[in-house]
Amino acid sequence: MKKIIGISVLVLAVAALTFYGVSVAQTTPKGDLVLTAKKVKAAPKDANSSQWNQSKESNLVLVGAGKIEGKVIELKAKSVYTKDDIFFRFEWPDKDKSMDKNAWKFTGGKWVKQKANEDRLGVLWEINRIDKFATKGCAILCHNESKNNEEWYYAVNSPREKADLWHWKSVRSNPVGFTEDGFVIDNPKKVPEEGRKRDGGNKPYKAGDNRTKDKKGPAFAQDPAQKASFPGSLLKSEAITLTSAHTPREGDRLPGYVLNANWKESFGDVKTQGVWKDGKWTVMLSRMLDTGNDDDVQYNTRKKYSFAIGVFDNSGAENSYNSDPLKLQFK
Repeated sequence: MKKIIGISVLVLAVAALTFYGVSVAQTTPKGDLVLTAKKVKAAPKDANSSQWNQSKESNLVLVGAGKIEGKVIELKAKSVYTKDDIFFRFEWPDKDKSMDKNAWKFTGGKWVKQKANEDRLGVLWEINRIDKFATKGCAILCHNESKNNEEWYYAVNSPREKADLWHWKSVRSNPVGFTEDGFVIDNPKKVPEEGRKRDGGNKPYKAGDNRTKDKKGPAFAQDPAQKASFPGSLLKSEAITLTSAHTPREGDRLPGYVLNANWKESFGDVKTQGVWKDGKWTVMLSRMLDTGNDDDVQYNTRKKYSFAIGVFDNSGAENSYNSDPLKLQFK
């Protein structure tokens, strides 16, 4: 069966917690289950802005699944909103800043692809009501109860249901200031990837695109005539093609992706600032309350919204930390 990759692992990881985590639940500390968005007069410019002092902090307990089953981390969350936009501030521990997904390193006279991954944050919202999502969270989006993750498939329960999936990535989205915006629909054929869709807009990168046709090495590097806009990452507008005239030195490294900094249309709705410092990530997400797009959740400040969160530490598989079902309310 086709292997599940990419964004879909967020929901499937939470499903794993549901299937295997019964014994863990008895010893897991209780965290907050409600996040309150506070109205402010002006938008926060970053995660350190004074507006965050007006918001009550929620301490969300996330429990590990897969190889980290039973391990627990605490994610601190705040939210504020203006008349037009909503903002989220998420902070969680991560001892390493993982930036080497598909990166290349020149070792022993040849380019070697690194086996690392990246750090990620996933947030899943209801667009249309999803049966049992408010009580079971992300796990309800995995239709079957197989303990073999390769048999899981990804979908909501019926054509009437729809979910909004935000997927922040330390390598592929954070450097250019965005979070990937997708949605989840019905998947009657039970094909792993068919229920997950990407919002309309331009492609930010092509998976593994910084490689030659024979896949034996990188195809692009930073143009030395241009100062890197995002050191450690590679923009399409600043990339040059590697030729035989380029002589790498032992230990040279190149990013595994060529990024597009100009995300357009609905796919680029969720603006992002993410900073890793002192063993933790602090990520600020912002979006219009009402985007007008049918592939997004539209926030009405008189209502409450069910959501769930997953965090990946240098992982893209089912090894993740996952929240209980959560609720957003406005004040």
